Amino acid sequence: MNQLASRFRCGMTKLLSFSLTLFAVLASPAFAMAADAAESSGGGVHPLAILVIGIVAVLALIIGARLNAFLALIIAALIVSMLSGDIGGSIGNVTAAFGSSAGGIGVVIAMAAIIGKCMLDSGAADRIVRASLDVFGEKKSGSALMGSGFLLAIPVFFDTVFYLLVPLARSLFRRTNARYLYYLLAIATGGAITHTLVPPTPGPLLVGANLGVDVGMMMLIGAAVAFPSAIVGLICSNLIDKIMPIPMRPLGSGKEPDPIPEDQLPSLWVSLMPVLLPVVLISMGTIANTLADAEDRAQLALADVPDINAFANDLRADAANDSLAKRISESERWTAEERDLMFGTETITPDKAETVISGLNNVLLDKGLYSESAFLGVALPDTAKKLLGGNLVRMKNCDARRMNRLLLETVYAKHVKTHEWNSPKRSIANSLTLPSNANFALILAAGVAMWMLKNARKMTLSKMAADVEEALMSAGMIILITAAGGAFGAMLSQAKVGDEVEKLFSGSGGVGGVKLLLLAFAVAAVLKVAQGSSTVAMIVGSGIVASIASGQSLGYHPVYLGTAVGSGSLIGSWMNDSGFWVFTKMGGLTEAEGLKSWTILLLVLGVAGLGFTILLSTIMPLAG
Repeated sequence: MNQLASRFRCGMTKLLSFSLTLFAVLASPAFAMAADAAESSGGGVHPLAILVIGIVAVLALIIGARLNAFLALIIAALIVSMLSGDIGGSIGNVTAAFGSSAGGIGVVIAMAAIIGKCMLDSGAADRIVRASLDVFGEKKSGSALMGSGFLLAIPVFFDTVFYLLVPLARSLFRRTNARYLYYLLAIATGGAITHTLVPPTPGPLLVGANLGVDVGMMMLIGAAVAFPSAIVGLICSNLIDKIMPIPMRPLGSGKEPDPIPEDQLPSLWVSLMPVLLPVVLISMGTIANTLADAEDRAQLALADVPDINAFANDLRADAANDSLAKRISESERWTAEERDLMFGTETITPDKAETVISGLNNVLLDKGLYSESAFLGVALPDTAKKLLGGNLVRMKNCDARRMNRLLLETVYAKHVKTHEWNSPKRSIANSLTLPSNANFALILAAGVAMWMLKNARKMTLSKMAADVEEALMSAGMIILITAAGGAFGAMLSQAKVGDEVEKLFSGSGGVGGVKLLLLAFAVAAVLKVAQGSSTVAMIVGSGIVASIASGQSLGYHPVYLGTAVGSGSLIGSWMNDSGFWVFTKMGGLTEAEGLKSWTILLLVLGVAGLGFTILLSTIMPLAG
């Protein structure tokens, strides 16, 4: 077995090296096309060349030079930033992106570390494991962890789910003294597959919106693809663990606590509280927002435009200048008929008015409708300013329509009625904003975990403070590395790597059937490798695929394009992906071990997802 494990490790290293070489070869046509453009534009490094340089730099520094991952990622981010052209501002860009990334995950990781430490030291994790083994048995403990991750990651982000379940994997290893990597990969399998395939997680939710797929259909088919893929992933997890067994290592400087007698363990319900409390709170917010968003109260109705012809006449007159009307007229979201009706010379008849309003509602989903030059001298509402200042790529469709509806109401107040955004459902969602925030929910859960530890072990406040400090010290390095990975990914985005990938695929018209599913998978996979975020890969990838598939006869429901995109977004998780660092550092693995386990597992999950997508689209096309 040791000889087999050695061959496996050697094979994985060769596979990773071959993959980098293959990527460089596949990207070379793009570099060649970019050379002429670089000459005419005064030179500069092509974004795809920057991507390859960034990949090589990270792997060379971490695996070759054995440099600390935090330092390697910061250096690589600095290199990428300088290559993108802004040498003077490179260090400022990197530190700003590092701060933004740390702000997004710092509190969550710190609180999760406290929860994990308290659950282990109090015996709560051991109590949950014993109850799980009583129900499922030791042989099916991996399936139980996978199922927990599968269900919890539907309403909750993968990172949070993994933080909450890692203590159970560690406690299981302490009880069985075996299969630690299998337990970690089981959690990752369940959490990762639903994170990319099943709404209301933001990625698949926005994929469905971009492709015009109903949320219910996306949930149904996403789950139908995710479940068998998760089983394949569990088999793969078992195989990786057998070939490359990894012992559990201490996360901090302290040793693992000694086993606690069963009569001193907290009750099952008390033990579950630190896990269930944040899940329930976050899920409540997710459900409330999903129901409120479904109202889509910014959508235009015919009654909102009392005189459609007067409105159309003003739009036609204003479209000659740089204005909102011109940007509306140039939007690619119109059909030819809708555009001719709104901006032609004919009067809009009553039977065509609904068609025009429908087209305008589609235009209001255009996240690029605003430009500063088109709104010179226009006082924008505060809500519109706030929405425009957010992340437009990740913006939900209902928020995009709200933003553009506000712009339309501001410029054409005499033609378009003001909409009422707040409703009873929205009020409920707003009231849950604080308690359902992941940071706040985990702070509460950490408080519960500390209370549980103090009561279970009869600790003094000073001893508990020392335990919490130990947990935070171990979390510090994880936060640094994860935030540095986020900064590296942000610099790749700043270098316009994603835009170049989008250009490579944007001209791929004329494909359909299985070929289009393969293309959707490939687009998302390349985007994932390029910038690290599965969510961004899904959002941008589904937008590209939607433009390619528009007007084509697919032969199957477009929901399958969504699951192909979601599956592709699992491929190529490496050191620019925060999920990679969460898995390796919270699990106590090295970077090389992460590449040979986590990266391989997600590759298998992605390919399995594509395979089941093709199978279901063939035997159950749902077309018509």
